[in-house]
Amino acid sequence: MANTGNRLRRLMDLMKESGLTGFLLKSPANIFYFTGYIGPGILVVSPDGIPSLFVYPMDYELAEQSISDDIELSRLEQTSTIKDVINALPEHVKIKMGFDELSAEEYFKIKDIVGGSISPASECVWRLRMVKNEEEVEKIRRSCNITSECMGLAAELLEEGVMESEVKAEVIKEMFKLGAERAAFEIIVASGPKSSLPHGGPEDRSMKEGDVVVVDLGVVYDGYCSDMTRTFYIGSHPDEEVLRVHDVVMNAKISAQRELTTGITAASLYEKAYGEISSRGYGDYFIHGLGHGVGIEIHEPPRLSPLGKEVMEEGMVVTIEPGIYLPRRFGVRIEDTMLVKRGGVEILTSAPYELIPP
Repeated sequence: MANTGNRLRRLMDLMKESGLTGFLLKSPANIFYFTGYIGPGILVVSPDGIPSLFVYPMDYELAEQSISDDIELSRLEQTSTIKDVINALPEHVKIKMGFDELSAEEYFKIKDIVGGSISPASECVWRLRMVKNEEEVEKIRRSCNITSECMGLAAELLEEGVMESEVKAEVIKEMFKLGAERAAFEIIVASGPKSSLPHGGPEDRSMKEGDVVVVDLGVVYDGYCSDMTRTFYIGSHPDEEVLRVHDVVMNAKISAQRELTTGITAASLYEKAYGEISSRGYGDYFIHGLGHGVGIEIHEPPRLSPLGKEVMEEGMVVTIEPGIYLPRRFGVRIEDTMLVKRGGVEILTSAPYELIPP
């Protein structure tokens, strides 16, 4: 993976600013970002030393093929634990350590053997990962293109008598044909009353005349994700409330999208969409955040929520996905992945927004 050396140098600079003598990285997404290796392991970075990647024997060959020469690769024993990694580190690295993610069990196993202190420090990583470079944007753009084509196929398949699982199966087949590595998350095809559940629910269902259908899908391409949602109607004459709710959600999305530019806070974007929905009487039915960052993981900072403190920067990739969910009746969500630019956005996913599939 390109630019891993530059990313590591920038992380080291941030560590110096924070006074960290060592950084323990266990998130596979973070390890991939900084090394190019996709798989489990432990990456240890110090501000002035050579980064060390520790992997188990079954992953060693892949790691060896993936990482650059400026990363030291160490083979763990099959019985090794995180305690063995910590014990192998020089004492000066363990004076003030940060980590990205540890289970409670792992934390309590190592906190007393660090020698100094160890505390969460993910903000250092996210300061780098939230802003994508040109190479990352191109991968996300390609991922979005595949997702857009798959959404077009899904729209063609929606009709009375078709099972939700049939649509999912055909979409997954199309993803692989178009070059995706895998789905970015469990594909959602939620019809009828299930559409009021933001994640659809477990049962399989046959679509019926008069159903609202929410389709949410995304793919991974070369390590990077995409995400989009459209809402459809089975039949030719949606009732007035379905049309009204779809219109409210669409207007909320457009309002937030118009505000999305460098310098605005994540919370401000949420409030813009929420205000639009609330003014039409549906505020109690907008029950999730407005969107999220997209990259190596499908959900990344910034979080577009009432508590979102991040300030939008050029190069961030986020979703805008307002929704209204009327319990046991129907739900509507519309979502696109978009790139933040100075003065506006580039919408990376594309498919018609109309309720009635073409």
